Amino acid sequence: MAESIFSITIRSLYVSSVASLLAFIAATLLSLVASQLTRRRAEMVLSFFESLVGVPTTVIGLLVYMLLFPGGPLGFLRILYTPYAIIIGEFFVALPMAFTTMFRHFYSLRDSVRELVLSLGEPEKHVPRLLLRELTPILVSSYLTSFSRAIGELGVALIVGGGIEGYTNVLTTAIAIQTSIGNYEYAIWIGLILILITIAITFAVKIVGEYILWR
Repeated sequence: MAESIFSITIRSLYVSSVASLLAFIAATLLSLVASQLTRRRAEMVLSFFESLVGVPTTVIGLLVYMLLFPGGPLGFLRILYTPYAIIIGEFFVALPMAFTTMFRHFYSLRDSVRELVLSLGEPEKHVPRLLLRELTPILVSSYLTSFSRAIGELGVALIVGGGIEGYTNVLTTAIAIQTSIGNYEYAIWIGLILILITIAITFAVKIVGEYILWR
């Protein structure tokens, strides 16, 4: 009997949430550091991450597989074909998206925030905290966008997760597997769940965007 749609959905939400949260934290730290670079170097960093956004997820999955398979550099961890492997893969899928959606805002606001902090007689170490506070809506939108990117990918989940029923099967791999065996009705229901999640995220990003526009 096929695994329940509920358990697949919960697993997908968990894996993608953790992966996108880790990517979001990494992107935020990178943005704080890179925002101190000169304009030319900052543009180079941004261009690099923008190019990574277009890398096919199957390529990312293959690279992660090469890291995690028994003879690979991280093979000793023995996490290939586990949810942890999918989290690592989706981290690399979501990171470029998270960075590119927030970095320009960090770079454009850092100098003005720094001047404000210094004019108030506060130490410069308070700049990152105030910058993060000012960019809270942008950060929320960035996380939601990276989460959407992670939960909708197939290549990584299939290559390093294997779509093992009851263990690593997520929404995208379930759709692919059920379609391949001719269980179209089941695949359609899973697809509808994924579409609803994507629509919900899109509306959330739109609401956050309107808040940013009118604040």
